Amino acid sequence: MMTECKVEYEKLNGYEIDAESRLQHYVQDRVALANAWRPYATYRSIGEVLGGFDHSTIVHYAKEHEGMLKAYPSYGKKFNDALSITRDLAKKMGMAPQLKHGSHRHLRQELMIVENTIKNLRQLSRKIQLKLADERGIS
Repeated sequence: MMTECKVEYEKLNGYEIDAESRLQHYVQDRVALANAWRPYATYRSIGEVLGGFDHSTIVHYAKEHEGMLKAYPSYGKKFNDALSITRDLAKKMGMAPQLKHGSHRHLRQELMIVENTIKNLRQLSRKIQLKLADERGIS
């Protein structure tokens, strides 16, 4: 599923993700996909699909998610696209998120990340709505 998601994501964006590049847009792509796939796969399997990264890189991506949502509107869009593609393909394939990660602590952590992501996306939405309203008032 992840390989198909990556292909769809790359088609949507019009370029292939360079797994070795540290350019910001490629890093954002990898972080967005890794975080969208997290409920469906292990850190290890995500790392393999993204270009042979070990699990610690994907753990780092999970930790960077909140900060990137706040700092980069472009990341928010990439994550939204990755999430949408992932959910659509998972639904087509009959896959459900894996809710058991070994302990309730992990589930609480996953829930906190999801809730914070929703909160940050709502804040971003409000900012965009205000900017659009301001632009309409200026025109």
